[in-house]
Amino acid sequence: MLKHNKKYLLLSMAIGANLILSGCSWFSANDGREDIDESYLNSKQGKDLQIPANANEIIQNDSFQIPEGAVIVNRQAKGSLLSLEPPQLLLTGGDGVREDTDASYPTVWLRGQSSELKSFLDGFVEANSIKIDTVSNQALTTGWLSDEEEGLGEGLGSYNIDDQRHKFSLNLIAENANEFAVQAIHLTSQQEIDGNWKDISTSNRVAKQFLNQFIGYYDGVRDRQARARILEEGIIETRLGTNPNGDIAIVSDRDFQAIWQQTPAVLESLNLPIIDRDQSQGLFFFKVAEDSGFWSSLFGKNTNSRVDMLPGNYRILIDTLANGGSSISFQNEAGEKLSPNLVGKIYPEFKAAFRKKEL
Repeated sequence: MLKHNKKYLLLSMAIGANLILSGCSWFSANDGREDIDESYLNSKQGKDLQIPANANEIIQNDSFQIPEGAVIVNRQAKGSLLSLEPPQLLLTGGDGVREDTDASYPTVWLRGQSSELKSFLDGFVEANSIKIDTVSNQALTTGWLSDEEEGLGEGLGSYNIDDQRHKFSLNLIAENANEFAVQAIHLTSQQEIDGNWKDISTSNRVAKQFLNQFIGYYDGVRDRQARARILEEGIIETRLGTNPNGDIAIVSDRDFQAIWQQTPAVLESLNLPIIDRDQSQGLFFFKVAEDSGFWSSLFGKNTNSRVDMLPGNYRILIDTLANGGSSISFQNEAGEKLSPNLVGKIYPEFKAAFRKKEL
């Protein structure tokens, strides 16, 4: 019995190993070529359409007619020439980042002054230990970034090509009063084959990968700068007042940007999870959760709201006042203003949260 089981075990292992080895070829050849079944090229002409003997009428429809004499004259394989890689998008979700879709190469507009670009480039190079060929106030050219080295190079290039390296440039190409445009170009790319580096095609797809790394660094710096600015500027004082429509609101002498940047921390401190936000509309969408009760406190995590509001979804609308200050209005999920009594009831908690300098 033991010998019988051992025989089947060895047979199963052999079959499994064969499937694993053969399965590798289903995806790619690891040199940029897609391993696609081209047996369709050997397909033969099928039988002619047979009309039943008792049929006396054939429906004619020009939509289904095949032109006379139509034949397949080009039998060259096309499948292996196609790329199966997924599309690469630019990660422009950060504050102050937008894509220039009309540019020939991957390009983003960044909020700020072009004079800041050099410090961003220097910091990006240092943070990722990037080898550089040249760097100036308006451009950066990298040395070779290899997928064999730890760090940024590991995530660059085609997913189905092993042993590859790349060079890129980041360039300032335009600017206006409040933002500047940075463009990434995939300058050259090589693959190591039999111990020798061979040139392979460059692509905007790989350039987007590199630009995304820079965008991530830029967004991180901007976030740290915003937090530092909040701490430097100190607490935000508020009082009850009215918004531009005359409705009751919390008002402050601080500008829109200061209120916008601190509101997420205020909502977090009050256990009001943010669902969504839209800075162009000045809106935060938040939720008042159901009372989590005994079980959450048992595990040391209290998620109950710290304001006296019924469970549900709500909005905060931030407006700019005529004197340069800001108003903070409260709405229900449908965008209807909350009652003055409720705003007055929740105001003390929001006032205290906005005054916390450690936010």
